[in-house]
Amino acid sequence: MSSKKVLKVMPSRMTLQQMKTRAKGAKKGYDLLKKKADAIKSYLQKILNKILAVKERVAKNIQHAGVLHTKAIYFAGKFNNQVIQGQKSEASFKVQAVEDNVAGVKIPIFTKVSGGSEVQGMVGLGSGGAQVSLCGKAYHQVVADLVDLASLKTQLVVLDDAFKVTNRRVNALDYVVLPRIRNTIKYIQDELDELEREEFSRLKKVKDIMEEKNMEQTRKMKADMQSGLLAKATVGAEEEDDFGDLVGMEGSLT
Repeated sequence: MSSKKVLKVMPSRMTLQQMKTRAKGAKKGYDLLKKKADAIKSYLQKILNKILAVKERVAKNIQHAGVLHTKAIYFAGKFNNQVIQGQKSEASFKVQAVEDNVAGVKIPIFTKVSGGSEVQGMVGLGSGGAQVSLCGKAYHQVVADLVDLASLKTQLVVLDDAFKVTNRRVNALDYVVLPRIRNTIKYIQDELDELEREEFSRLKKVKDIMEEKNMEQTRKMKADMQSGLLAKATVGAEEEDDFGDLVGMEGSLT
């Protein structure tokens, strides 16, 4: 047991019960954290798939918006400066962040706020207004896709950090805490078994000593009884001899 890592505890039945309760709690915590890690891992896989899909969509939409921008320039002339100068103080695209809960982890989600207005101003009034409008809508969709991409990547970073922390805790419970508690329980059980064997040996030795003393006392009592009977027999024989001598003396006097 010295080669295994155990907790520094006093081996007793109370400590054994405490260690068993602790092992039960650690196992329950391990199961819960394992489920949490699996749920986060599954959600991460879904986010990765969504990111790939959004990236492909962003690439196509940017390419399409570029084509529409070229067409709008062809029909309406260079209008970029006019759009910048005609921009109002209010943003045409607003984003808000809300929180969602995934397996106990709070993740941010970026969504578009309704109320933003697309600014076109006086661009395209002479010619090419339709192309300019299509170009603006295309780039508006690109911005929306980029917001979705940023939201997904932020969720990915947050969940990845949470998964690493949870996975470290799961590994710590699986490879450090639970084995150490199990080794401690085995150590306490071995110590208690050893104490029981020592107690049994001690009681057996005490019993043997008591039996030996009883046998010695029994032998002594038997010896005393035998010596007493022998003494009585000797006294009786002497009394008979004295009585015979007295009878003989009375006979001779007569």
